[in-house]
Amino acid sequence: MAALDRVDVLRQIDAAFPESPVILTLGGTAREMLAVAGRRPNHLVNLDAMGQTVGIGLGIALGRAEGRPDEKVVVVEGDGSLLMGLSVLSTIGHLRPANLVVLILDNGVYLATGGQPTAAADMDMPAVALACGWAAAWTVTTADELTAALVRTAATLGPVLVRIMISTRQIPTSFFLEDPVILAEDFRRWLRALPHGHAATDQQPGHAGPDGPRDRSPADAE
Repeated sequence: MAALDRVDVLRQIDAAFPESPVILTLGGTAREMLAVAGRRPNHLVNLDAMGQTVGIGLGIALGRAEGRPDEKVVVVEGDGSLLMGLSVLSTIGHLRPANLVVLILDNGVYLATGGQPTAAADMDMPAVALACGWAAAWTVTTADELTAALVRTAATLGPVLVRIMISTRQIPTSFFLEDPVILAEDFRRWLRALPHGHAATDQQPGHAGPDGPRDRSPADAE
């Protein structure tokens, strides 16, 4: 079975969260998202800050939780970058932001610097997240599993981590050299322009409780 291509995964993520804050990791992930979705006001590209993307998403999720509790804050991170800031998983498990979704695009290598292997193959990321207190975490390897997982994350109280296994294939893209200050200010303006949210409900569809699916497979996510 062929591995998922990152560009196809990014296209699905953009379609699944068209109005949510999306925090994108650096490198090819950001460039390929720009190629397939264009410059989106709800996308914050995290340039040249490896290992910090999930932490930035955590801060935004905590800041947005009170005013817009039904909104998801989505982080798109790579396996190598996550490993450079792995302690953030324990911080998130401690704070338990219900609105946070972290999508790890795992190709097993540091692709931007020559394809050196990461240590991700020797660890179970969902198990680490669950051990740190996350509400749910699982791995997807197929297009159907990815579709189900994105639906499930939208309906699950977080924090949620999804490890998405992808290939090392890339598409040709242009360099992205925008000033990070401008990127941050554009994203801040978009956040401030959003209307105030509604109160959260007590419903927790798909939430991984004591008898719920604290698993790593989205097979039951219909």
